[in-house]
Amino acid sequence: MWQIEEGHRHPYPRTEKPSLNVLLTGATGVMGSALLPYLDTHNVTCLIHATALNAPRVKTVCGDIRKSCLGLSRGEFKELSAVIDVVVHAAADTSFGGKSDLVETNVAGTERIVELARQAEARLVYISSAFSALGAGGQSTAPAYARSKAQAEEVVRASGLSAVVVRPSVIVGDSRTGHIAKHQGFHNLLGAMMRGQLPLVPLEPTRLLDFVPQDVVAKCIAELLENEFERTEVWLTAGSRALQVGHIADEVQAAAAALGRPVPATRFVDEDLYERLIVPVFLEAVPASTRRMIKTFAEQLTPYVADRGPFPSDVEELPDQVKTLRASIYRWANVSGFHSRDAAGAAR
Repeated sequence: MWQIEEGHRHPYPRTEKPSLNVLLTGATGVMGSALLPYLDTHNVTCLIHATALNAPRVKTVCGDIRKSCLGLSRGEFKELSAVIDVVVHAAADTSFGGKSDLVETNVAGTERIVELARQAEARLVYISSAFSALGAGGQSTAPAYARSKAQAEEVVRASGLSAVVVRPSVIVGDSRTGHIAKHQGFHNLLGAMMRGQLPLVPLEPTRLLDFVPQDVVAKCIAELLENEFERTEVWLTAGSRALQVGHIADEVQAAAAALGRPVPATRFVDEDLYERLIVPVFLEAVPASTRRMIKTFAEQLTPYVADRGPFPSDVEELPDQVKTLRASIYRWANVSGFHSRDAAGAAR
């Protein structure tokens, strides 16, 4: 029986379908570690690069998707391709910057995974991003990460394999516990708001910030493996159920107050006003650390909270978004040492 880490949801009920031989990349990342408990009826081999994996009933192979033959010897590569039924490719560089590793890992790495799947005559599940559309056509103004994921999707589509592109939006912690393997950019945003380090954001508060809990994404991906692919793409998003960014800020402020550490509300200002007045006049008057924080989130958050309609969504059952958000907020607070304080200001 799979030993599930504290905080993980129990996998969905077993099916009677035969076990598959599954190769999983990115098993130690946020998505891979969330997915593993849902694959415990299958024979799973994890391609591991730098981080050790301690999971029962799982085989590990040390390799590197950035290298020829995935960093394996030709014999190891051939042996691996001889037994795999399905490849779930979740490994990715999720950096916001424009590092060259983004292309080498996300695009060239996907090309090497496609080659393995082709030799294995295996189905391929490629974990992309709902935000890949931002980088479609190599749009130079899109974040480098989005461009690299759009290019990787093209590699998968052109492969001729039986493949499905899975597009989750922002992945947050478990919907019930907030548990997540590693805090992401979304948690950095929550933390900055909780600490009062983000007094203003150059966005309209009505814009949607689409996020989905990792247990929902993991369950959907696991269910994909059980059947032949009927579609070539699946959107794992909140869609029209996504929360407005202003609502998220309100929930963060309420949580900070509940912990006895109230902070001023984050103000949302028009982007044009921000550029014409806030940046040249007021930003220079705030502490340098706050100024850097505002500029960083203005650059990183704005493209992902674009002025557009909701994403398509293939998620039928989605836990309450507010409850999911609160679970992530309090999980971040607990893990980050942001403990509650009593009226006298002492930590409890």
